[in-house]
Amino acid sequence: MRPEFMVQIFRFLTCLLLSGVALSCVPPSDEEVVEGVVIDLNDAVSQRIYEHQNTRNTDSLLTYLAHEDPSYRYLSTRAFGSFPTLNDEVIKELSGLLQSRSELIREAAAYALGQSGTERVADTLTAAFDADGVYRDYNATLLAAVGKTGDAGLQKSISSISTYTNQDTALIAGQAWSLFYFARRSLQSPEGDKRILELVLDRSAPMEARHPAAFYLHRFKVAVDSASDRSLRELLRIETDPEILMGVARTIGRQKEPAGRVALLRALRSQKDWRVRTEIIRSLADFDYASIREPVVEKLKDSHPLVRRTAAEFLRDNGLDTDATFYRKLSRDSFENNVRYVLYAAAQRHLPVYFADHRGFLNYDLQQAYSKTTNAYERTDILAALSEYPWNYRNIYELYKKTDQPAVRSAAAEALQKISNREDFNAFFKKSSRRVRYDLSLYFREMIYSKEVGPAYAAAGALTDNPELYQPFYTELDWMNTALLGFQLPRDIEAYRAVDAARAALAGEPVPEPYSVDADAKPIDWNIIGEGAGKEVVIRLPAGRVVLKLWPDMAPATVSSFLELVGAGYYNGKVFHRVVPNFVAQGGGPLGDGFGSEEFNLRTETPGVRWDRPGLIGMASAGKDTEGVQFFITHRATPHLDGNYTIFGEVTEGQNILDGVTVGTVIERIELR
Repeated sequence: MRPEFMVQIFRFLTCLLLSGVALSCVPPSDEEVVEGVVIDLNDAVSQRIYEHQNTRNTDSLLTYLAHEDPSYRYLSTRAFGSFPTLNDEVIKELSGLLQSRSELIREAAAYALGQSGTERVADTLTAAFDADGVYRDYNATLLAAVGKTGDAGLQKSISSISTYTNQDTALIAGQAWSLFYFARRSLQSPEGDKRILELVLDRSAPMEARHPAAFYLHRFKVAVDSASDRSLRELLRIETDPEILMGVARTIGRQKEPAGRVALLRALRSQKDWRVRTEIIRSLADFDYASIREPVVEKLKDSHPLVRRTAAEFLRDNGLDTDATFYRKLSRDSFENNVRYVLYAAAQRHLPVYFADHRGFLNYDLQQAYSKTTNAYERTDILAALSEYPWNYRNIYELYKKTDQPAVRSAAAEALQKISNREDFNAFFKKSSRRVRYDLSLYFREMIYSKEVGPAYAAAGALTDNPELYQPFYTELDWMNTALLGFQLPRDIEAYRAVDAARAALAGEPVPEPYSVDADAKPIDWNIIGEGAGKEVVIRLPAGRVVLKLWPDMAPATVSSFLELVGAGYYNGKVFHRVVPNFVAQGGGPLGDGFGSEEFNLRTETPGVRWDRPGLIGMASAGKDTEGVQFFITHRATPHLDGNYTIFGEVTEGQNILDGVTVGTVIERIELR
């Protein structure tokens, strides 16, 4: 570690330790603290600042950082938190604002610097900690920003802070968020894991700190000693907060202790929250299958459809060959289609090769089911089940050729990609391996040439994953350059990037930089925002309605576009094409397969709001500044998305309706009221 950086760490720790023991007795500063920040979406100058953010106009935004009006200084500072990158001049100006008299401006500057992800920024942030304790919320924001930029040395330093008390809510929460963001960057330490466990296990600690600590436990593996393991099991029994319970359950599961299995199964029977039951099922994956089989099978009849789906996926992913025929029996019983074909996939995956008769029955069942339904999403699950037996590759291709349903064509391509990527490909196909690989090379070339985003994306992915295996079948690559010219940008950006990556992989070239769309940002329509002011958005589904409150002050470009699409009836009749239990329900795309957009891109808007609770609505994207029309709504807190995905509203009514959405649920209409 650099000697000069050691000085920064020492100064940082000194500030932290002093603030932790003396925060409550710091006298008011003699310096005047100026706020006076007002966000007025009808104000012409404020609109101009938002527009500069939307067009990524760095130079124009910089001129507002020194404006006499604190509202404009704040908005322009916050705007840089949405930029994909920050140049040196911006970093310098934002660093100066860490000494602003306005705490809001300090916070916005610290957040934007953290968003840069630049490690050298951590030096500046550590030196700017307010040791006097006047700006508590700013200090918390700064701690979080250090978690996004600091190195392993800083991670250990922040982990070791022990002087904060439960009354120091902002600081203790800032420490927890900092450690979460460090872990998101694969920077963990025993000291950090220990501190996280302390926060979760301390029921007197503020939820502002316990929640990010629980998110940490949910997402990252931590070392747990026997005493903490016992405490976690007890907490699983008595805790009522679902966010805490989900993190605790996942951590207990990772320990693989028999007592933990007993505790999890007890909780699985008693838990009322469907999300907690979902996480408990997933937490059982590391235990002996025979010891958890029956409780999981019971959850195939759970009261919640996404718990049932999770139980079926568990059997598919963790089952045994000896149960393969049992899975087929379960699938033929009276389970709904959301579960039935996942169980067929479990049977296909685990059925021994020498069970030829049973294999024939399975394939016959699936082919009959495919021919009898016209539902695209039942067909996608059937194709996934067929792909579990690789010799079905030709049948899958024929089904691809015969359908015009975009979701089904994309699913067929993904099924072939999955077969192509099997680690046991050669062992399975034996002497036929080269012939099958040749067949797949023809299929993938056809799919890329189709210019359909979903199939092209999957086919290109298969080539990128195994370029050395497909190079012998493509003696020249001019056809890929021709295919690239056929994609329409920005609409087909996902396929374009994937095909370009495949071309480079086959040519033995370095991974190309993601293609950046040069299209102008979709303008913000302030009239539409004004007309929608104070109104709610209602998503009408077959089971009921979901009511949203939009956040135009946080994401005006996204809200403007969304309201325009709603007013045009764009979403009426669209579907939720992707549902990940206890994560998100996503829909609104033009094709219903998760791919494609329209003739515009939106800019990512990330002004510092966290994905720290359920019911937040965000925009799907293929990377920064590639948002379009697809949106998703969360089932739970999803802070791993922080700073990368636009949040533009929240559910105010009908979260239970949203939680019941399954793949293929139709959006009857979306309207303003």
